[in-house]
Amino acid sequence: MTTQLELFPETHSTAATPIPPWQSLPDDTRQSLTRLMARLMVEHAGTTDGESYHEA
Repeated sequence: MTTQLELFPETHSTAATPIPPWQSLPDDTRQSLTRLMARLMVEHAGTTDGESYHEA
């Protein structure tokens, strides 16, 4: 099983939290996450002045 990486391991005394394999997630969850990640990358790539675009 894959485990979540700790960015600041010295601040946490607990073990890393196991995460489920991508294939075990429900289809609608994978689709939602894929859309959100794509949107995040597109918005990040489109920013030149440090501000991001967010729909109201």
